[in-house]
Amino acid sequence: MDRRKMLALLGASPALVAGMPTHAETLPEVAPHPATPVLGGPITVLNPAVTPKLAERVPLAPRLNSLDGKTIYLVDTDWGGMGQNDGILQEMQAWFAQHMPGVKTIIKIKKGNFVTDDPGLWKEIAESKGNGVVLGVAG
Repeated sequence: MDRRKMLALLGASPALVAGMPTHAETLPEVAPHPATPVLGGPITVLNPAVTPKLAERVPLAPRLNSLDGKTIYLVDTDWGGMGQNDGILQEMQAWFAQHMPGVKTIIKIKKGNFVTDDPGLWKEIAESKGNGVVLGVAG
């Protein structure tokens, strides 16, 4: 698993732990508890810190002048799993239908979990000439 993703899942900021030193040392000899297995020698640990190098910046897509006549995909990241989180997206779709009837909205649930990619969905949106995407947790 990617260390950045693991830290994010644990609620730790990779930026905070990036500069932390790691230490591996031999524990002092003490009488172990009878139920504790005896570990001889040094203990090896892995440094969970990520590189301090920033990721390559990608510019934002240009804004649309108008949504009229456009297709907007409402994509649920499926945070809670099993496709149970589309309530907010349905509310958004109803709002668009009432207030901006010239906007076509399509609700999709991204495959996998919230940190996995879904190339098939992105390809579908691109091939259908989707003009915009609202992506998020909808639950």
